[in-house]
Amino acid sequence: MNPKLKITKYVAVQLGLATDDKSIRKLVQIFWQNIRLKEKGGLWLTEKGFECLVDAGIKHHRVEFDESIYVNNSLLLWVDRNIDCPFYITHKEIYLFGEKMAVQLVLFAGNLQKLQRAQKRFAEKQ
Repeated sequence: MNPKLKITKYVAVQLGLATDDKSIRKLVQIFWQNIRLKEKGGLWLTEKGFECLVDAGIKHHRVEFDESIYVNNSLLLWVDRNIDCPFYITHKEIYLFGEKMAVQLVLFAGNLQKLQRAQKRFAEKQ
């Protein structure tokens, strides 16, 4: 099962919402910025989706951005493709529902652009 569907169904169960296929498809449209079901990435939450995951008691981590960061469309697309846990992003911070990714971003002082460059360099060496 697709990770997005698994998460949506788990949250629906935790919140006491209907879990039939039609209801889950509607919730996917409400919870996620990108409703395409991909095996990797695409876990960017809407504001309502973020609230529901928090209400369901799923642990999240808040990472403030480095002041020098400039969030543009290219960076947002990279984040959507490469962050492997649900996340909600604002202009000043990102909320991650995955500990590993949160630690990586903290190690880069909340600078997504530095994380992006480091992952590109690592991929080139592979």
